[in-house]
Amino acid sequence: MSASLGILMLLAMLATAEPNVTLNQLQKNCEKLAAETFNRETADDEDRVDYRARYNDRLNKCFYEETYISPTPRGINVWVYLSDLLENRIYGGFHTSTNIGFFYCNLQDKECHSETEWEALVKSYIE
Repeated sequence: MSASLGILMLLAMLATAEPNVTLNQLQKNCEKLAAETFNRETADDEDRVDYRARYNDRLNKCFYEETYISPTPRGINVWVYLSDLLENRIYGGFHTSTNIGFFYCNLQDKECHSETEWEALVKSYIE
């Protein structure tokens, strides 16, 4: 099944949001869509190394965090992005490099200065 079809199915389920649709079902659908998104074929597949997803019932959104690791001649770069899978919208991310150190970190309108701060900001969306 294509990621687009999965998105449409999840949107339909969220739109109807009948009482018999459980939080557990929404989470499973979110995880399935995240797996399809992560397993898509792209030109930079070798850099994509991990993901996690969580349906946030408070915000009624399926959040997806994807990690890229890229070796360079001078070290290793790590990028992590948080997005809303249904809206295909990036909420923020961080980038660190063994060559230049911690480069940037933001989530929505909040800046962070370490991976620990990133994890604390992401927690309200994905955990």
